[in-house]
Amino acid sequence: MLLKKILLLGSVVLSTVSYAKYEPWNFTVLEGSLIKGNALPSGQGASEKDVILEIQGTTRYNLLDLYWFVDRSNIFKNSKLSDKNGVDNNYTYGEISPRISIDGLTGTNLSIGPISEWFIATQFDFDNIHGKSKYENGLRKYYVGIGNYVSIPEMKYMKFDYFKTNLYARYVEKNYGRNEDQWDGYLFNIAYGGTIYKFENGMKFGFSGWLDYDFGAKNSSGFNKQTHDSLQWQNQIRFYLNNNLSVSYTYQINNHFSQVDQNSSNKNNESFGIHYAIMF
Repeated sequence: MLLKKILLLGSVVLSTVSYAKYEPWNFTVLEGSLIKGNALPSGQGASEKDVILEIQGTTRYNLLDLYWFVDRSNIFKNSKLSDKNGVDNNYTYGEISPRISIDGLTGTNLSIGPISEWFIATQFDFDNIHGKSKYENGLRKYYVGIGNYVSIPEMKYMKFDYFKTNLYARYVEKNYGRNEDQWDGYLFNIAYGGTIYKFENGMKFGFSGWLDYDFGAKNSSGFNKQTHDSLQWQNQIRFYLNNNLSVSYTYQINNHFSQVDQNSSNKNNESFGIHYAIMF
């Protein structure tokens, strides 16, 4: 009886797998943003206001699914931003997240249930800090794991254009002296975006967001306030004036920002932005 149930369950699962020919889709979006942030969290001090210049891009080309961004903080040279001092009052942080389609590599549609495509997922985090001691020697983190695209059914008041998840193991080369040159913890990531309402003249309300949950980090000697986990969850509402120009409001929930429990590391923050994008 148990064997019949197992075979029946297996047949149901296999029936959801489509072995059609893999067909890639290609596009590139580049976007520049000016972001005014309020009460930004910091593990090194009190929360602060900042103005950030952000450049980001999304590319899908055959097997490659690529997202990246670079943030340049304190672009108006505010000397009161203490956590930006030491790098000419300009702090640069970036992430590069290339994923390679497993469906494309195998030439097979491996979709199952709501999961429409699978990826070998990687990520690289970095900043521009270069100090004299190991505690001021910046950030270099590498991630490798598995990712996917998830198909979300259209709802009455919103439509998801994309919903993707990634689960990574993390290798730390530099992390301000904490657990460096070793594998240390994991990252679960979700990113999504879509449309709330589209007007006849082409204007629309849209939404996007992401969630990063770091977990499984080891204790590091000399850092009493270090935590094993960290959560950041950001949600954004945008009003698109046309295909290129948009404005936004963003709210971000922070818990143990930068994996510490001190100062303003648990401070939620909000920001306002203006964005210009081109697609080709």
